[in-house]
Parts: sequence; C-alpha cells; structure tokens
Amino acid sequence: MAFDIDRFRVEKRYRNTAPVSELMEDLGFLARFDGEMAVLKRQWQRRAFIVGGVGVGLFFLSSLANNLLDSEQPAPSWLNGLVPGGIGLLVVAVALLVKASRFGRNDLEDRRYGLPTLLLRRLGRDIAPEEAVSLELDFQPIDHKAKWKRKGMAGTWKTNEFEDPWLSLQARLRDGTHLRLGMTEWLQKRSRTRRNARGKYKMKSKQKSGTYLQVQLRVKPERHPELTRLQGAAREAVKLPPTVALTKLQVSEDRLSLRARMDSDWEATETVSTQSRDATRACLMMLLSLYQVLNFSTSQRKHHPARASR
Repeated sequence: MAFDIDRFRVEKRYRNTAPVSELMEDLGFLARFDGEMAVLKRQWQRRAFIVGGVGVGLFFLSSLANNLLDSEQPAPSWLNGLVPGGIGLLVVAVALLVKASRFGRNDLEDRRYGLPTLLLRRLGRDIAPEEAVSLELDFQPIDHKAKWKRKGMAGTWKTNEFEDPWLSLQARLRDGTHLRLGMTEWLQKRSRTRRNARGKYKMKSKQKSGTYLQVQLRVKPERHPELTRLQGAAREAVKLPPTVALTKLQVSEDRLSLRARMDSDWEATETVSTQSRDATRACLMMLLSLYQVLNFSTSQRKHHPARASR
C-alpha cells in the first residue's frame, strides 16, 4: 500500500504520486476496503436488531405473564428477571449499533473511487508506464464543516453553501502535454421558518446542487504558436453530452482549460443507467475537445512554417 490505511480512516483523504499501475492497485484496495466496511456495518446492524428484538420480546412476555397469573399467587423467580434482562439486551443493542456506525463512517461513496479508476484505465495507454501521476481524492461528505463556504439569503430562504473539490488528477501524457483534471461538487442548503394558519411555526428545507468538471492542457508555446487566436475555433470544437453545459473556456499561449457543469446524480460505472449521467464520458469528451484545438493549431503551424519559426 502506498498510503497509511489508519490515517485514511481518520482523514478520509487519499494522496499519492506514482505510476498508473500503483494508483490502480490503491484504488482497487479502496474498493475492497469499502466493500468490507459495508458488509461489517450490515452484520453489526443485524445483530443489534436481533438482540434488541429479543429484549423487547422479554418486556412483552413479562407483561403477558403478569396478566395471566393470579394477583394473589406469588410470581415465579424467572418472571422477575424478564424486565432486567430486557433492559440489558436493549443496552447491548445500542452498543452494537454504535459499533455498526463506526464501520458506517468508513463506508465510502463508490463513485469517488470508481471515476478515477475508469479514467486511469482509459488514459493509461497515453501515459508512459514509468510516468508519475498525481492523484488526490477526498471522501468526506460534501456538507462537511471544512467545506462550508458562505451563508446568505435567496429570497425568504436562508442559505448555506458548500464547495467540495474532491478530485484532482495530474499527469504528463506521452506527447509531452500536461493534463490536469478535477471535479468539484457544489451544494446549497436552504431553510426557512413560517407560521401556519394555526399559529404554529414550521421549518421547511430544500437544497440545490451541481457538479463542475475542469480539464486543462498545458503545452509548449513553440509547438502550438498563436494558440490565443483560436478562441473561436476552440468554442466550436467543444462537444459535450446534451445535459452537460459549458461554463468557461480559456485559451492562452501555453494552455487550454475547459469547465462544464452537469447534474449531481452522475454515475461512474462501466454500464451507466443513462448516457447523460456518465461522468467518465463527459470528462473524456472534454479532453478530446481540447485536443481538437491542439491538432488544429499543429496543422496551422505546418501550413505557415515561416511564421511559426519567428
């Protein structure tokens, strides 16, 4: 393992700079770790429900026995132990639920290791085997206190906003281009309190969310001269899935960057329910769009070699 699993349990963050093969091993370990935590959580919850059910059953049995027995007849000794036994079992059930919750805190969001796994699998052929790739993943929930950004008002609603830049992938491709890819989750929680016709106050809450994808390519200016003149061509080259919206496009002398927004119910599996939710496909289409611009820049250099050499 390239990272400390005990530290990961506390921080819920993964950071490593290594060849693709090592990163894939780590991601596979995270998938297995996540599966084990989910199984253990269910097992301890099941035990808690069984023990708690037996404890509640003892209370019912005690009540039923007291109703059936003659009030003048002394209660058998075993009957006196039913209520304390039920209380003891309920205490044990609570302890088991606490233990299950500890495993639950290590139950990771599957798509947060699924997306980089699929991306590295697709990009692996474009990255040299010995090339070091930097990968950072954050598995803390989007509404973690460390990700809170601001509060405000939206009409009559009080708002709290969270930003979660949970994915960062950086690599140098075989052609010398530097790739940087990231994903940020955005969440806005809204709440308000209103008085109804009966004079009682009632709180309502709702939320808005979205996912932002960022892809950047950094190149050598001498290989792609006059790249800044291709702003219009770059916008025409951008091809994204229908539900993914372009929000920002920048072209400078040494880099191209693209930012897009998609719904927060995205998926990262080999077989997605709908193509519009396929985050892997969206990332790759963004990357291919930027490469279309670079290829056009290269063709322009070949047509104007004298200008490019100045």
